[in-house]
Amino acid sequence: MAVNAELEIKLRRTGGVGPNTKWDWSLVDAAGTVVKKGSALGEEAKAFATAKKAREKLAGA
Repeated sequence: MAVNAELEIKLRRTGGVGPNTKWDWSLVDAAGTVVKKGSALGEEAKAFATAKKAREKLAGA
């Protein structure tokens, strides 16, 4: 399976408030299949940056 930068990042808040907010992120391909998922603690921008780094690693692999 070829992985490229066309993966969509989906974020979902799973709990907490402010700096203690927990985010679950997933990388989804065009067919709707979850390629990779993870979580991050903190602001939404931090969770998005974490998911973006994972997407870039997959694209480089």
